Amino acid sequence: MELLYIPGTHDTPEIKFDSITGKFSIIGRSYPSDTPTFYQPVNTWLNKYALNPNKTIIFEINVEYFHSVSVKFLTNIIKKLISLNSADISVSIVWYYEEDDDDNIDLGRSIERDTHFKFTYVILEEETE
Repeated sequence: MELLYIPGTHDTPEIKFDSITGKFSIIGRSYPSDTPTFYQPVNTWLNKYALNPNKTIIFEINVEYFHSVSVKFLTNIIKKLISLNSADISVSIVWYYEEDDDDNIDLGRSIERDTHFKFTYVILEEETE
């Protein structure tokens, strides 16, 4: 399977799903004007990937802002990956956030509760000049 890479823009996140390494990431903001159309290739790719997944899957999420419709799509992506978790397949969800960003950590915890799956939370280091 080919790498799924969608570059980020001002309104959409960078999406990088690598079927070779089993490492997936979503980084940035998500408030596209047509959210279903934006996420449709991601869902198509994941449906195909689910037929032959890696033994280890790591999904890293580093979101600045997701509007409510995007949160629904993100949650569905997470649920699809979690459904692959089994005795043979290890799925990890890693949620990155800035220490003072309560909205971001609340979003992660809300999705964690909704999916009934334990996330790993990582505080982003502040950049120094």
